[in-house]
Amino acid sequence: MQTVVYVSATDELGGADASLFELVQALDRSRFRAHVVVPHVGPYAARYRTLGVPVHVVPLRKLKNTKNLLWHLRYLAAAPLRVLRLLQLFRRLRPAVIHVNTSVEALAGLAAAWHCKWRGGRLVWHVRELELRPRIVERTLFALVRRLADTVVAISSPVAARFGRRERVYVIPNGIDLQRFTPADKPRPADRPPTLGWVGRIAKGKGLDHVLETFALVRQKLPQTQLLVMGAPVPGHETYAARLRERAQAIGGVTFVPAGPDPERVYAELDLFVHLPDLAEGLGRTVLEAAAAGVPTVAWPQGGLVDTIQDQTTGVFTPSHDLPTTAGAIVALLEDPARRTAMSHAAAAFARERFDRARCARAVETTYQGAMP
Repeated sequence: MQTVVYVSATDELGGADASLFELVQALDRSRFRAHVVVPHVGPYAARYRTLGVPVHVVPLRKLKNTKNLLWHLRYLAAAPLRVLRLLQLFRRLRPAVIHVNTSVEALAGLAAAWHCKWRGGRLVWHVRELELRPRIVERTLFALVRRLADTVVAISSPVAARFGRRERVYVIPNGIDLQRFTPADKPRPADRPPTLGWVGRIAKGKGLDHVLETFALVRQKLPQTQLLVMGAPVPGHETYAARLRERAQAIGGVTFVPAGPDPERVYAELDLFVHLPDLAEGLGRTVLEAAAAGVPTVAWPQGGLVDTIQDQTTGVFTPSHDLPTTAGAIVALLEDPARRTAMSHAAAAFARERFDRARCARAVETTYQGAMP
């Protein structure tokens, strides 16, 4: 049995953490023994332990999208001790594979590369990001991955394209628990108002501001339409989130659902999912979840979203940042129940075909075997 150590610089209710948990949960335990490294005990540490997966706490920090020079200097000052602690853990566990969860875990990648070079094992670097800020951080991280990783797992074709013709770059999307995200099995009441939804972490660039303004335009045509929002502010973005709540109150028809580990309860209430981020996302996990739940998505064709939606079949792409056209597409779908139902069935089938977590886990396991000598 081969030992695989998964390293994550976060333990929070985010897409990268959820996707890593789905991978570990679906791992073939007859072939691989998993260990997980987290920076602190958060929501997923307890879940790993319920699976019988050992959890190790090393106070890592992911690189931050900030131009604050002092932050980066502090990060570098703390780096040697964090790398040393990782090296001590790797030496004790003697993994066949070290699996670094995102490209922003630069220290973990450096420590893993050093360990693999001098003590054996292979570094599999899971790249989930497509656009990072400032740009110098983005360029530095992708250069590190390209140079150090034995194998790169890219969550979408646009992410893989960042590595050009480099060998051992595999496109494997995030896996979804299809038993958890299933289409609603009860017919919706005829008098229920049309309902849109957005799920995510509230921060600049995530697109909730665009969703609210688009929703305001939809309400001008269909005043009864409702919007469900599930999310919590990213630390440091509380003032921004408060402004969005004020705007939502002015628009009307917006309900904020407390963030939690059960977004499936929101998808079950939706007619359409709306996802309009500024940043080019690596894939867009919430769009996969919506599709698995049989909810079509209206989005902009940016980044990895081009791998998550079949335009006019499982959802609709509209021109980026064109709010009136996006609102018009939403209104057209809300007024065409037959088309929306066909899209719902197609979205659920697409999710079963492409994003089943067991299928995605088997593909990742194949990369482990291919990386080993």
